[in-house]
Amino acid sequence: MPSAKVFGLDAAVVFRGKPMRVAGRMLLAGASGQSTFRYLLSGGAGAPVLLEQAAAERYALLRPFPPAAQPHTAGNAVTVGKERYTLVGVRRLKILETRGQIAGATPKTELLLSGMFEGPMGTLMREMVPGSKLQVYYLIKPLAKGDFLSAAAHAAEREAARRAAGEADDD
Repeated sequence: MPSAKVFGLDAAVVFRGKPMRVAGRMLLAGASGQSTFRYLLSGGAGAPVLLEQAAAERYALLRPFPPAAQPHTAGNAVTVGKERYTLVGVRRLKILETRGQIAGATPKTELLLSGMFEGPMGTLMREMVPGSKLQVYYLIKPLAKGDFLSAAAHAAEREAARRAAGEADDD
């Protein structure tokens, strides 16, 4: 990801208009060498937010399932309520770096296996560590452009919008 904006630990960011900070970061490398960053965002009140950056400006929200609501897995399918998700791919991710707080239930390990499942409600990911019974499930929701920005970029966008509104009022 050479042209990607990478956020450092404690960086000031804005997620969907809410000021937050990067409380944790993980760098992962896929089998073909592509890099993926995961960010754990903290914003004072409320639950932390987990984002994955798969390419320069492509981010996805990872929404974990609560422990009491774990999906049912059978072969190449995962069932959530009455919805069935089918396995479409597996990512073998090597953990290259962790900083700050580690998101979710990821134990200290060097390798994660991520099964990607598609279904009527979108994409579901099942993640596990080889040799461990621990499995973590996430619903994945791609973010719209502008949902996640550095605090400086957010301020610049607000200033540009303010100026544009001021210029429109002058007409």
